[in-house]
Amino acid sequence: MKKLHFLPAFIFLGISLFLLTLPGSSVPSGWFFIHIPQFDKIVHIGMFGMLCILFHYPAFQSTLTNPQKIGWYWLVSVLGSLYGVAMEFVQRDLVANRSFEGADILADMVGCLGALAISASFFRQERP
Repeated sequence: MKKLHFLPAFIFLGISLFLLTLPGSSVPSGWFFIHIPQFDKIVHIGMFGMLCILFHYPAFQSTLTNPQKIGWYWLVSVLGSLYGVAMEFVQRDLVANRSFEGADILADMVGCLGALAISASFFRQERP
């Protein structure tokens, strides 16, 4: 795996860290789609799914018959889920006007596991 292939993932990780640590008063509330019930859960699923896909990407670029790909996908998805749990505690304890939500953790895990399913299906298609 080439280190350069990780660049988009680390950029997106930085963006997610910034967004997840914004004070609650800085989150815009006037946009129409923010008033959709549980819209933030959709955002969590998409953000954590994209984060894991971007970290899975370097394995896509390695040799097609690399049997360690599926282990890499699992590792990334588990670490992504743990990142989601950790960020909920950070929001509760360190960020003004943010709170801990178990449903956000569940949404983060759904995004990570969805990325795992997508990547694993590509792995199965690539095998000879």
